[in-house]
Amino acid sequence: MNRDEFLRAATAAAQEASRASGLPAGVTIAQAILESNWGESRLAREAHNYFGIKTHGDHPWIELPTWEVLHGLPVRVRARFARYDSMAACFADRDRIVLRAACYAAARACAADPEAFARALAAHWATDPKYAEKLLAIHREFELDKINIHHGDTEARRS
Repeated sequence: MNRDEFLRAATAAAQEASRASGLPAGVTIAQAILESNWGESRLAREAHNYFGIKTHGDHPWIELPTWEVLHGLPVRVRARFARYDSMAACFADRDRIVLRAACYAAARACAADPEAFARALAAHWATDPKYAEKLLAIHREFELDKINIHHGDTEARRS
């Protein structure tokens, strides 16, 4: 899948998930680009996991090496990541996680503001201290704010 194909597929999946969740689709797309390297990561190719979502509950999984930042230093570790049947299923689960996990309450509270949402999400999604800036740089470069669906309310829907 080339970048244009990835962007089209990710846009469709993000907009579908956003219609149900109320979360900003443009940030979801930027996050998928960043986390999966445009769908080229092994995790994306083998498990349809575009966000580095770790396994949860009895969800199917795949174990792969990954980098985490611990005490300011990058460390190579093995982790169990959730495996999905499709891009749409992964995007929907990502939004479900953001809507339900207590650590994302601040992100949910500012879902109508994509930049504030991205910063609040980044505070808990990744260990990379530059994650928010990387996410927002992609969001700006590809003008993904134009993709966000406006739901008429200022708060993400609660599932």
